[in-house]
Amino acid sequence: MSLVTHWEVVPDLNTIPEHDGAESVLGEVPTQVAANSVHSGVGTAVVSGSYGHGNVLIQAESGGVESGGVTVPTAETNFSADDVEDGIEVISTPQEPCVGMVFATADAAKKYYNSYACHAGFSIRIDSSRESKKTEEKTKYIYVCQRAGVNKKEKVATDGPITEKKIVRERRRDYVERTCCPARMIVRRTPHGQWEVVHFEKGHNHERVKKFSLTKYLNSHRNIPPEEKEFIRFLHGCNITSTRAFQIMADLYGGIDNCPYTEGDVKNLRVEYRAEYKCKDMKKTLDYFSELQKEDPDFYYSYTLDEEDRVENLFWVDSAARKSYELYGIDRNGITIQLGCGFLRNEKTESYVWLFSEFKNAMGGKDLLNIITDQDLAMKAAIVVVFETSTHRNCRWHIMENARKVLGPFLNGKEELSDDFKDCVSFSFSPAEFESKWQAMLDKHEINGDQRFEHLYEMRKSWVPAYFMQRFFPFLQTTTRSEGFNAVLKRYVNPKNSIYNFVQQYKKIQQMIFSKQDLQEAVTVTKVPHYLTGHPMERQMKEVYTRKLFNVFQQELQLSSSYYVVRVEGDSLLDVVPYRSCLEELYGPRTFRVTAAKSDGLYSCTCCKFQRDGVLCCHILKVFDTLAVREVPEWYILPRWSAEILADDGVEVLGESLQAPKISSSGKHIVRYSRICTSFNKIIVPHMGDDEGYSIVSKHLVNLVVVQDPPIIKRQGRPREKRYKTGLDLVPPKPKPCKYCTSTEHTTAKCPTKPPRKRTQQLADMAIKLV
Repeated sequence: MSLVTHWEVVPDLNTIPEHDGAESVLGEVPTQVAANSVHSGVGTAVVSGSYGHGNVLIQAESGGVESGGVTVPTAETNFSADDVEDGIEVISTPQEPCVGMVFATADAAKKYYNSYACHAGFSIRIDSSRESKKTEEKTKYIYVCQRAGVNKKEKVATDGPITEKKIVRERRRDYVERTCCPARMIVRRTPHGQWEVVHFEKGHNHERVKKFSLTKYLNSHRNIPPEEKEFIRFLHGCNITSTRAFQIMADLYGGIDNCPYTEGDVKNLRVEYRAEYKCKDMKKTLDYFSELQKEDPDFYYSYTLDEEDRVENLFWVDSAARKSYELYGIDRNGITIQLGCGFLRNEKTESYVWLFSEFKNAMGGKDLLNIITDQDLAMKAAIVVVFETSTHRNCRWHIMENARKVLGPFLNGKEELSDDFKDCVSFSFSPAEFESKWQAMLDKHEINGDQRFEHLYEMRKSWVPAYFMQRFFPFLQTTTRSEGFNAVLKRYVNPKNSIYNFVQQYKKIQQMIFSKQDLQEAVTVTKVPHYLTGHPMERQMKEVYTRKLFNVFQQELQLSSSYYVVRVEGDSLLDVVPYRSCLEELYGPRTFRVTAAKSDGLYSCTCCKFQRDGVLCCHILKVFDTLAVREVPEWYILPRWSAEILADDGVEVLGESLQAPKISSSGKHIVRYSRICTSFNKIIVPHMGDDEGYSIVSKHLVNLVVVQDPPIIKRQGRPREKRYKTGLDLVPPKPKPCKYCTSTEHTTAKCPTKPPRKRTQQLADMAIKLV
């Protein structure tokens, strides 16, 4: 048993505006549009339909260009979905707010004014509000143009001492120049709880944005819809970067140009998500651990507090890891298992003692068998205190890297010394062999007494592989597995995120590990490997080992063909000699000696692979072939590598009843939202260049819109039959020409030249036949 620890679709001119509250009259009502002829550069569009509690008639004029009766769009115009008749597309201006409009909520009023501002090419903000002294509720809002008022000017002192603030160059910032713009809309709360427009000022004293696609960059229009905020929160929880999250949202919109917000808005939103846990991050984390412990009594966590009752150290381990600890540091498929995680405020010996003690308590007080760490002295001292019976070794890779920094200049140009040093460290299979090679290297190159080599020699028992050949370190000679896990953490965790977010990501990594385990189990059960030889042992081990370990065994079996056997003492002592050089770098061109007791079924090799990895080496397998041993003795098949699930196997720890997997409600919402956006894009985009296709899509989109809280225009003073509502003007509507004869004296329904309906004509034909 071993452990590698690591303790460290927004609308443009061609789409319908989003309908929330009272955003757009044209988008919320079924309209009928008649296109008058374009003359003198002015196009007229008449829109009529049912709106609110009464009928609405809107006549608006906008500048245009004579182009087949189609008005050229500006920032003050908007396409209505039904603005198509006889193949002619007509552009109509969004209705301006007017005094007397009533909204259900102040937010609906703001959205309506903001929607109007978006098409008019300016941005809005709240200038001021008023509260009731009795109820402390808002009773009045003043919405103004973003350029209302004046810019604040910083006063710069010209006298006095020179301070650091005066001499440090400030970051260059662009700003919006305020011009005392008079444009505004004032709403007041009515006794009935509604909000009425009591004042509206249309005029501006500055240039407005004329290109509609640029209005999305104005402050009040850079909004992210609530459902998209939740989707971005989901991406944030998956540690997706702001840039990638924005690209995903832009793809859902059909392109960056269609997205109503910027990458900076997504970044700011993620900053808000991080700020949610500020000053309450640790409390939320501990509450989460407490909930997990209620659901899973075997979940273990512990922490310490400092003098100010702040969390100083934190450790947790789930039930799956606790059960796996009995058998594995890596599982039977060769996959690294997370056996716990901890946070330390500092890396002192006492902190490591606490951490290792908590780990040991969580694992039933059982010491680790073997441990590999880097050269951290505090960690080393703590291991001696806590894990008294464990074998601790330092990572060879770290020590060799440190040696290169010191010995690199000295070994530069001395290839023979460098090769001897590598051979001494990496290809010694016993302490005696290492000692002999080391002294021979010092004598050959006359470096006896060199302090750099003496320092490495003094530490030899903590890092040289020859001193750990008889210890069980399965496929572990360095902390590469720990370093690999560290790399995985970096992909899942952002240092800017909270502890709570880290815990969530750690759990996801754990789930990913279980998923890999399930995949390997499925491969072992459902797939048949490709056999490399005709040896019966290969068929035997296929039934015994998991697929990963079977592949390791296959490799050793294949390497055995690189050797031939020389008997030293009959069948009891044999030398396994390579024909040239073994393909495995560790074995190289050297000869290995195998001791055999065929009657007892006992074999050992000087390479010590079985003792280190728990798998027979190619040298013993070659001896099996020579001695006609057809099957591997059962004591050389470790249960930890067996494909059979053990009773206490840490892999099967969930114990969940068999049921169909179900997606969470929030996840279902996100998936559905993504699918709908993608599906709409696939349907709509191909028809955007086709006038007929565009008109059909636009009409269907209007039919899908649900109108919510439309504004009401209050009637004041004049009789209903004499009053026509057209925004700010009170004018009678122009009569619509007949569709069949273009006369304005009668309607299309009463036209005498109107052809009979198809069904009526069919009945008449039938009557004639009967007669």
